[in-house]
Amino acid sequence: MERQPDGIWIIGADAKTVYANERMAEILGTSPSEMVGLASFAYVFPEDVDAAQRLFDAKVRGDTKPFHFKLRRKDGSAVWVDVQGTPMHNAAGEFKGIVGTFSVSLRTTTGD
Repeated sequence: MERQPDGIWIIGADAKTVYANERMAEILGTSPSEMVGLASFAYVFPEDVDAAQRLFDAKVRGDTKPFHFKLRRKDGSAVWVDVQGTPMHNAAGEFKGIVGTFSVSLRTTTGD
């Protein structure tokens, strides 16, 4: 079986989508054009928003550790992803957003 390319999702400092490749949109059951400008938290279940905010805040502080998370597809179904999120900063060191690579996970819980 051919490995699917990773989803690429760039989220700005305001937590809104700046860019998403075709694979990222496919993972979320939407299109890249629908994602751009939309809050990244729109793809999180309401009960997971606090956890998503903590992960975002950790990236703002420079955390580069990968994580496992459940996202909400456009149709309302859940998809578990493994994420490598890398904080972006400008030359002055100001946080500008996150570049994330996403792959669909075989795990369906946060426990290992």
